Amino acid sequence: MNSNFIEVNHDNRSYLCLKRLSELGIKNGFTRRSGGVSHGKIEGLNFGFRVGDNPDAVRQNYELLANDIGFDVSRIVCARQQHTDNIRIVTEADCGKGVIVVDSDICDTDGLITNISDIPLVVFTADCVPLLFCDPVNRVVAATHAGWRGTAQKIGKKTVQLMKSEFGCKPQNIIAAIGPSIGACCFEVDRDTAENFDKKYNIPKLNGKFHVDLWAVNKDDMIDEGINPENIYVSDECTICNSDKYYSYRTHKEHTGRQVAVISL
Repeated sequence: MNSNFIEVNHDNRSYLCLKRLSELGIKNGFTRRSGGVSHGKIEGLNFGFRVGDNPDAVRQNYELLANDIGFDVSRIVCARQQHTDNIRIVTEADCGKGVIVVDSDICDTDGLITNISDIPLVVFTADCVPLLFCDPVNRVVAATHAGWRGTAQKIGKKTVQLMKSEFGCKPQNIIAAIGPSIGACCFEVDRDTAENFDKKYNIPKLNGKFHVDLWAVNKDDMIDEGINPENIYVSDECTICNSDKYYSYRTHKEHTGRQVAVISL
């Protein structure tokens, strides 16, 4: 495991947390599939309401997460992600959307930003790249879901731009984490998909397909926006290589739940 991250365990549940953020008092975590109360084809710690799970079980999983990480479940904010580059500035009025009120009106949104304390921002993944951001000086946090489409649309870069324009964040103060997700080792795509990215991120294969390094794309976009490379931390955990630990759509197909990335001031 990457030494910049720590594994936090509660009963049979396991979370990956960025050590540096935790030391600053910023609550953060990337969930794993073990534990939880979901059963059947999506057994484990599932946080997706729209994957065929029992809604009561999903709510209980959120309560477990809140107790384990240390925040109020009723203040969680989730969006209805659609692989967009849309980002929402979260306010007190949004608390509970996506969990307490499942049909959140935060639609077609894949990034969340707030400067309000005790609002846990949550994004779902099952191979896509979760990004967490924190400016501990200006007290701003963000959570972003970057699938390959969102990555191609530079949603991570746009998250940093909004932190700067809306809250006056200086990029040199921002700390970022790239969480468990599909690695270049396993993200095999056809030429049409690969052409959405610069050739330096594409690894040609003998079968005519390509492996794309989404971690490197997102990291370089952050650097281009002014974040210091030493302030960007990559978990180095591929959800397909570690599909025993994580939900992976490419691996589990219809048996796939959703893990989350969460951050809160």
